[in-house]
Amino acid sequence: MKKSYIIKRILYTVLLFFVVLTLNFFIPRIGIDDPAERYYPPQGNMSDIEYDIVKQATRKQYGFDVSTWKQYLRYVDGLFHGDLGNSFKSGSPKVIDLIAERLPWTLVLSITTLFIGAISGVLIGAFAAWKRGRWPDLVLMNASTITTALPSFFIALILVLILGFEAEWFPAYTDPNMVADFDWSPEAIGTVFYNAALPIFSMAIGSIVGYAQTTRNSMIAVSGEDFIVTARAKGLSSDTVLYKHTLRNAILPIVTNFGMSVSGLVGGAVVIEQIFNWNGMGTLFLEANNTNDYPLMMGIMLFLSTFALVANLVTDLCYCLLDPRVTVDGGRR
Repeated sequence: MKKSYIIKRILYTVLLFFVVLTLNFFIPRIGIDDPAERYYPPQGNMSDIEYDIVKQATRKQYGFDVSTWKQYLRYVDGLFHGDLGNSFKSGSPKVIDLIAERLPWTLVLSITTLFIGAISGVLIGAFAAWKRGRWPDLVLMNASTITTALPSFFIALILVLILGFEAEWFPAYTDPNMVADFDWSPEAIGTVFYNAALPIFSMAIGSIVGYAQTTRNSMIAVSGEDFIVTARAKGLSSDTVLYKHTLRNAILPIVTNFGMSVSGLVGGAVVIEQIFNWNGMGTLFLEANNTNDYPLMMGIMLFLSTFALVANLVTDLCYCLLDPRVTVDGGRR
C-alpha cells in the first residue's frame, strides 16, 4: 500500500471533518435571532431593565453572550479538549456522557444486524450465484425487488403487527425497565436480546438481501474470468472454485458494501428505535431536536459524522490493501 495514498486519504478525511464541524455548528442557528429566547423566564412583575438583566444572565449561562464566531471558536477549543459542551437538559449534563449512555444500546441493534446481514447475505449470495437461473437465484431476485420497495420501518410495522400483537412471540415495544435493571447477568442479557429481536429482524431482512444481491452479482461477474475457467479445467471441486477462487476475487464490492454499512452503524436505526421505543442514539437525537437542545444535537451529529468518516477511511485503506491496482488518484494501474 502506497504511503502517498494513505496520507492523501487521511488529509482528505481531516478536511471533511472540519467542513462537517463548521456546517454542524452553523446550520442549526440559521434563521434564529436569539437561541436563548426559549429559556427566558416569564417577565412577571419585573421591570424592563430587570428583565434585560435576567436575559443577559441567561444568555451568558448558555454561552450565547458573545458573537456566533466566538461561540464557534469556543466550541472548537472545547472539542479538542474532549468537551462537546453541556446539554440544555435539567442539570446541564455533559453531552459526551449522554452519548456514552445511549451508544451501547444502539450498537446492540446495529452490530448484531451488521454481522447477521453480512454473514448470511454473503453465503446466500454465493449459493444463488452458484445456482444462477434456478430457484435460489429467482427467490433472491424477487426478495430484492420486495425489500427495495419496502423500507425497513414498514417491515418493522408488519413484524410488530404479526409477531408482536398477533402471535405475541416477541414484545412489540421495549421493556421500559430493561436499561435500569441491566446488570450483565445472563437473565439481563437474555432480556435485552428478547426485546431487541423485532428491531434486529426489521433491519436484518433488508441487510441480508442487500449483501446477498451484491455478492451474487459480483461473483457472476468474476465467474467468466480466465482464472476461473482454468480452475474448473484443472478438475477442482465446485466448492473450491466457488469459495476459494470466485468468492475471494469477488470480495471488493462486498467490502465496499460492508464499509458503507459500518459508516451508518450508529445513525442508521433512528426510525426503528422510535418505533420500538428503544433508548438509543436515534431516540436521543429526536429528543434533542424536539427541545432545540443545540449542544446535544451538535454533539450527536458530530459523533455520527466522525464515525462515518473514519469508517469510510478504513474502508478505502482496506480496498487499497485488497486491490494493489488502486492508485493515489483513485484509478487503477
